[in-house]
Amino acid sequence: MIYLVYLILALSLAAPLALRFDSRYIAAATSLVLLLISATAGVPVGVVVSLVALALSLDWRLGPFGLALSFAVTAAVTAIYVYYKSEPVVYGLVALALSTAAVYGLLAMDREKENVEGAVKYLLFSGVGKVLIVVGYVLAVLGWHPGLYVTVLGFMFELGIAPFHAWVVDAYALGSPRGAAALVAFSKVTALFVLLTIFKSLKAPSDVGLVALIIALASMLVANVAGLGAKTLGRIMAYSSISHMSYALAAVSLVWWRGVSSSPANVFGVFMSTVDLAALVVVLEALASGLAKAGVFGYMPTRLSDLLPPRKSVLNVLNIFSLLGLPPLLGFWPKLFLILLILAYPGAPLAAFLVAWIVLNSALATPYYLRAIRMVAEAPGRVADNITSSYTAFATTIVGLTLPFVIYAFL
Repeated sequence: MIYLVYLILALSLAAPLALRFDSRYIAAATSLVLLLISATAGVPVGVVVSLVALALSLDWRLGPFGLALSFAVTAAVTAIYVYYKSEPVVYGLVALALSTAAVYGLLAMDREKENVEGAVKYLLFSGVGKVLIVVGYVLAVLGWHPGLYVTVLGFMFELGIAPFHAWVVDAYALGSPRGAAALVAFSKVTALFVLLTIFKSLKAPSDVGLVALIIALASMLVANVAGLGAKTLGRIMAYSSISHMSYALAAVSLVWWRGVSSSPANVFGVFMSTVDLAALVVVLEALASGLAKAGVFGYMPTRLSDLLPPRKSVLNVLNIFSLLGLPPLLGFWPKLFLILLILAYPGAPLAAFLVAWIVLNSALATPYYLRAIRMVAEAPGRVADNITSSYTAFATTIVGLTLPFVIYAFL
């Protein structure tokens, strides 16, 4: 953990340098350092996130905003490290705060009026969410466990869970595409791992889990129905993100509500507790959503995401198929594991309802994902695939193909 603290201090001291030259070199150097720290510490998720940041830094001329990208990826890797290495929750909360200003800068980096508007909405609602998360967590630590209701409310703001999801649509649609890539690849990943860390460190009353589960199920439906009417790539990706964050929240909420099942789940011949399986759903949902959307936004050669892409992309078709949940791409596995998590608990009527709900929402999402595929595949301009779309499509495919073998061999 000390190396991550030193890195944050070094980036703070490097701020004056960022004003003098294109600080994407700082972002590239930061990504390489984080890659080394993650590999040495044995945190493969941190390795993947660092590689995404490296691809983004190599693709773009960021000017002084390369420093913002550096802080965003450092926050994400810190939150990941805190969860896997069981560090104090406070480090995760610091990472969550660190990501806010960084992603705000990236959303507004093209300095258009619309970019700033989308960034301000992100800053306002994300700020409210972070305050509620901290207040609720402190109350729970002090012994008032219903304070976790406040924490859940904070994560609803932070992750864009309905009914507090409108800011996500505006931030994705109006922000710089490069900022939207950072938002989904780093800010959302940071928040999900902080959620996991709080879940692991505190015992929540079961009622908190039930309330959060009902909210997550409703949010899925709201997002997928609203996505059917989305006409631009940025808005489609926004509703997709709301839906994916709802799946992740549902996994954690189910275990909060039902507790640890006496019957472990069988995943490719490996028996996993429901707590570990819920964590796996969240990790894979974060990776699947973050990788694919970073590729989609990272290739868009526009100043605004609320536009049809002017150039086509071949590789992002794979990324969008992953978001749809097409097997064996990465996005298929968190949905399957969520279903296995549901089936690990006794109670056939409840399990049937929850599985049917997941399948229904996956079916509802299909039309707007197919619309997004047409947008990137049939755009009039030449093919505009770049390092980011190439790397994310490769990772989405390879990780999806090898995941069963990895689980069988190492878990």
